[in-house]
Amino acid sequence: MYVIKPYEKKGQMMIVSKSTIPGLVGYLNRQVRLQFGIRSVEVTIHFSDAIKKENVYLSTDVLKQLRLPLTCGYDLVVQGGKVTIGPFIGILCELTNRKLTEMLPTYSSFVKGYRYIGGAIAVFSIEGIQKEKQTITGYLYDPEKNSWEVKSLPFPAVVMSIAEPSLTASWEVFHEHMKNFESLLGGRVFNYPHFSKWEMHQMLRSELKEHLPETTLYTNVENIHEMLNRHGNIYIKPLHGRLGKRIFNVVKNGEQIKVKYDEKRMRHEEVFSSNADSHLFFQKHLIPGAFLIQQTIPLKMHKGSVIDFRVMVAKNEKGLWENLGIYSRYGARGQIVSNITAGGHTEIARDTLKTVWKLEDKEIQRVEQEMEQIVLRSIEVLENQGYHLGNIGVDIGLDEECHMSIIEINHQNPDPYIALMANDRLAFYKCRFQLMRYGRYLGGF
Repeated sequence: MYVIKPYEKKGQMMIVSKSTIPGLVGYLNRQVRLQFGIRSVEVTIHFSDAIKKENVYLSTDVLKQLRLPLTCGYDLVVQGGKVTIGPFIGILCELTNRKLTEMLPTYSSFVKGYRYIGGAIAVFSIEGIQKEKQTITGYLYDPEKNSWEVKSLPFPAVVMSIAEPSLTASWEVFHEHMKNFESLLGGRVFNYPHFSKWEMHQMLRSELKEHLPETTLYTNVENIHEMLNRHGNIYIKPLHGRLGKRIFNVVKNGEQIKVKYDEKRMRHEEVFSSNADSHLFFQKHLIPGAFLIQQTIPLKMHKGSVIDFRVMVAKNEKGLWENLGIYSRYGARGQIVSNITAGGHTEIARDTLKTVWKLEDKEIQRVEQEMEQIVLRSIEVLENQGYHLGNIGVDIGLDEECHMSIIEINHQNPDPYIALMANDRLAFYKCRFQLMRYGRYLGGF
């Protein structure tokens, strides 16, 4: 990495050692375009034997125009008369500046391998975006102090989103900003666009129908009774919901209909003696077009806990997908969901497959490979539809006979914290590290 220093004279100059940057030798006293994030400026190249190879001097006018922080170490890439300084990766983390500040300590996992990434790494919120000025205000990582500093910067060269705007008032403004980033940066914006559970089902059903439960969009109460008559046991889920919230399990036994759900962290159960009796309940709790109805996947139970699996994958520094870990999730006893936030717990998948499914090592390997293949096939379908993903978490259901069903694909913020909860710290940090390496790759480094 290079150390960029100010050259205290007016003008548009870049001064380097002759042997410093490959590709610059032919540009003595010639102009090149110098790029940082979305900003660029014309500079004249000068060589000097009096400066260290690792140092690059830029006129103070140039530094001011680029708004280039000098606390970071950079790489420089020369291509076709342009020199790019970077990488410059912006992580859109939160909806508000207040939440960004509150969560700041957790972002250290993104810069744990900074010496292999380099450049400017900034975290920011939707509130920190100044669209007209094409700047962000957030926190820049200072590698020397190992701390985050408040900074106003130009739009980055690469933007990664881990924000969770669904079901919030920020939904529309989030998309407005992300579309603007896409128009400026093209393919250097990832973990965007977002898709709903229904859109996911529509995209996957032609290629992976055998791994999808029957699913329909809720438009009226009759949709529920039609699915109940076919399957007897169904789930109703919000299209954009997360963390197991606003989910209903509905079971029909003869004329009786039983509904289980959580509300305000309390478990509820309603029993209706007929379809007509349940009508008002569903009308009160459901909004047409905002929920889907799904055939219940026959998940295996263990000591009163429902079990499913999370497959965690991320792209590497070459833009290729890697499986970083598979984890089982045990729902809290009696819960209708397996989410850890609802009181569940997790462990390494192979341990569960051995102790609960009683599988031998070869069978475990086969099951895990099949899960991985389903995930990679799903990703291929989604990316062919224009979704640019950097990491993803896919929830897979497994029945007694090891038949697999896709439950959900987590893409807004497919947080690798499940690895920490399963005592797999290496996978957690590897996921964060690979995201940054992938950002570096997208930036051309």
